[in-house]
Amino acid sequence: MDKNIFPVDMHDRLKSMPEFMGFAVPIHRASTIKFNTVEEFINRRDRLFDGFSYGLYGTPIIRYMEQEIAKIEGGEYCLATPSGLSAVNLPMLALLKSGDHIIIAQNAYGTTREFCKNFLSRIGVRHTLIPADATSIQQSLEPATRLVILESPGSYTMEIQDMQRIAYEAHQHGALISVDNAWGLGLTQLFKFGIDIVCNALSKYASGHSDVCMGSVTVNDRALYERLKTTSFMLGEGVSSDSASLVLRGLQTLEVRLSEHAKRALVIADWLDKQPMVERVICPFRPGDRQHGLFSQYFRGGNGLLSVILKKATDSRVIEMVEGFKMFKIGASWGGTHSLVAPVRGNTFSWLDMRERESWLLRLHIGLESFEALQHDLEEGFATLCAQKIPEPGIAPR
Repeated sequence: MDKNIFPVDMHDRLKSMPEFMGFAVPIHRASTIKFNTVEEFINRRDRLFDGFSYGLYGTPIIRYMEQEIAKIEGGEYCLATPSGLSAVNLPMLALLKSGDHIIIAQNAYGTTREFCKNFLSRIGVRHTLIPADATSIQQSLEPATRLVILESPGSYTMEIQDMQRIAYEAHQHGALISVDNAWGLGLTQLFKFGIDIVCNALSKYASGHSDVCMGSVTVNDRALYERLKTTSFMLGEGVSSDSASLVLRGLQTLEVRLSEHAKRALVIADWLDKQPMVERVICPFRPGDRQHGLFSQYFRGGNGLLSVILKKATDSRVIEMVEGFKMFKIGASWGGTHSLVAPVRGNTFSWLDMRERESWLLRLHIGLESFEALQHDLEEGFATLCAQKIPEPGIAPR
């Protein structure tokens, strides 16, 4: 039979072409992966951790992205997951069994706390909540404690736990500690403080343009990585090569974007602090913030995220203000180029004091639009809240 009737193998054809060297990492879109021998195919599971066995479990660009995230986090092994939430919850699924006990910070991501309460409890895993600004877990440790879940700073109220001390106490007890580092990507390397597992939402500053859903779990221990990867494999989790490409593109500007977001946020935080209807500004990287001392111990810079607790006002007036914003769009998440406002009733957070629970908390993400337009938007909004004309002068220019 004439061999020429068979199509030329793609890889052979690419090898015959002249060398092509672009800056972007090539995107491999694949479900099926070809094998050269029967033995390679039969033993393809051996490639799960270091090679390629099926498109769902990794392609070259996904592996490259995982390596870049591991470097940023200061770890050795990284596993990409479909979302930040899946990243935070994966270690619990991989490491816990019936009869185990975990400790979780009160200000951890709400859906993660719901996961502990509504799912893990059904399979016999108990949990204990610790204060949002906990400095110790000594009183909460039990013989069955296997894992500690922290988030620093928290998503809305932005308390920070004393992670290094808590990690020490956990390790003395034989437990591992996992931290949701969604706030601090590119601003800290938590392994230096004894953290075992660092989880992240790459949907936020890593991608940087609000167009990707992805998470990551980074560790230093090979056996721990293999356990996490095996669990992810059994759950059928995977990410797309195209999404990995978008994250890699975002990482190229991560440092400069974080710097610009933070500069803008500090100016706006100072202005908000002077508004008569503001009870408290929450911005841990701002000198004078309640958490600034602990923040400076763990983080080297800020970003565009801050919260403001309003003084008591009618719901209708607050809603009118928020819905009247033109630049600050109502939405969850953060880390993109666009400014966002996430309005939440203060009584959502039981750990705030009584006065702060009586009104609303607005989480603001300060984007990269015209700063003057952002100034004007906030001035108009707070004028609506105060039912008075726009104050003069406005926010001081940068």
